[in-house]
Amino acid sequence: MTARAAGRSGVCRGCELDGARRHLERAAAELEEAGLSWGVWADGVRKLAERPMGGSPVEGFAVLDDPGYAQALRLGAWFDDAARAARTALEAAGGGNAGSFRDCPCLTVNEQ
Repeated sequence: MTARAAGRSGVCRGCELDGARRHLERAAAELEEAGLSWGVWADGVRKLAERPMGGSPVEGFAVLDDPGYAQALRLGAWFDDAARAARTALEAAGGGNAGSFRDCPCLTVNEQ
């Protein structure tokens, strides 16, 4: 059985787990932004690869055979994986509501 720790409110504020959640929130947001930047960069690589071919995405998929563009696309998977991992860790740590996790272990103590 558990009971609320003396002097603690029903909202977690300032414990190490709460700090970890805030770091994860920032990491997830930064990784999502990095993924967007990667997309802009990869699109630039695609445009460079299309120049010698004289084509566009509407005219065909020959640009997919370009090794530089293929590498740029593969890099995108790492951004997606990192952002997904940060979101999963955040959910495991109590969700995206740092400062309002009501069932934080620091708020309860074991009764003897």
